[in-house]
Amino acid sequence: MDKLIILLLIFALISTICEGKFWGITHVKIINGLEPPADVTVHCKSKDDDLGARQLQYNASFQFQFRPNFWGSTQFYCSFVWPKQIQWFDIFKHSRDDCKFCTWIVKTGGPCMYNYTSESFDQCHPWNKKI
Repeated sequence: MDKLIILLLIFALISTICEGKFWGITHVKIINGLEPPADVTVHCKSKDDDLGARQLQYNASFQFQFRPNFWGSTQFYCSFVWPKQIQWFDIFKHSRDDCKFCTWIVKTGGPCMYNYTSESFDQCHPWNKKI
């Protein structure tokens, strides 16, 4: 009986981890919300993956998905290029972002993440500092 309880606890723990932040799939969506409207070229990468450059017209979007690593160090960063501007932002940082569906809108002042509680893009961040 004790072995059965231990096995059930182990199964519950593994199921929770597999469905949770570590091995579940994370979806990232980036929307071009630049004002005044302009096309933006988005190029996203991680340490291991280069997703290539995509040109987004105003209000268009680009999506990708991945499985965060077990160590909690998954990070994707993107460059954003539009007329007379080049900016960078860490579009996903495992230590910062606790979302399975991370939706961002790109504004001239920086990207804003969609807040499912308030139902608005109110989690705004500045662009990464230029090196």
